[in-house]
Amino acid sequence: MIVLVICSCEFRVDDEEARKSLEESAITLHFGDVFVSDRNIHFAFTEQDKETMAVLVHGSPGSWNAFIDFFKTDTLLNKVDLLAVDRPGFGGSGFGIAEPSLETQAFQIKKVLDQFPEKKKVLVGHSLGGPIVARMAMDYPDEFSGIIMVAPSIDPNLEEDEWYRKVIKSKIGSFFTPKEFEVSNDEIMPLKNELEQMLPYWEKIKIPTIVIQGTEDSLVPKENAAFAKEVLADSVLDVIMLEGVNHFIPWSHPEEIVKAIQQLANRQGHHP
Repeated sequence: MIVLVICSCEFRVDDEEARKSLEESAITLHFGDVFVSDRNIHFAFTEQDKETMAVLVHGSPGSWNAFIDFFKTDTLLNKVDLLAVDRPGFGGSGFGIAEPSLETQAFQIKKVLDQFPEKKKVLVGHSLGGPIVARMAMDYPDEFSGIIMVAPSIDPNLEEDEWYRKVIKSKIGSFFTPKEFEVSNDEIMPLKNELEQMLPYWEKIKIPTIVIQGTEDSLVPKENAAFAKEVLADSVLDVIMLEGVNHFIPWSHPEEIVKAIQQLANRQGHHP
């Protein structure tokens, strides 16, 4: 279950503002765009000639900027390059036009990563980004070396039919709803069905997987972590349950994600 909430992140940020926010860092922030499936996909990345690239996929709503503090983390950047995308409908990726298909989102983000064929890639997805990185690993099993799912909404049986979503979808509801939340609503309404379609494909994921979940997450039930352990029995390295922690782990406990990225980057895993 994912609900529409206002989190501590700024949903859209100007590229130059983001670059200026990193001026005190030794890291140069680059931006790119890939046109795929009639849509522009915008992304931010570092290029330090690291062997591994951590690919950061935000939740709903959000933007690449949800992970901007990771671009300021020396202990992480000493080990890997980073790439964070604006998912379809958010930020600079066709803002306002939702893409409800997880398969299509996985394809579009994969096309971005095709620009970096030499890199070993670790996928990191928060919230709705979780099932998207899982779908990427299902559809392109030879392309990635590890997955980290943070508070992921992946079990279709835990998705609820919230009454207010139809209100947001109505003409009056749409008028009073910010565009980011409209897009979020449009991709969350069909999520249960999308997750059901993924059920036969979990067995395709053979790469090392880490799940990080808060025990006090009121937005995505903690039982999603147990689902991951069940369907990925052969590939789960660790399920980390953070006691007393809510849904917003990238902001409250970024060090847990950093450690997971470092763990997967250090493994002698698959290199496409």
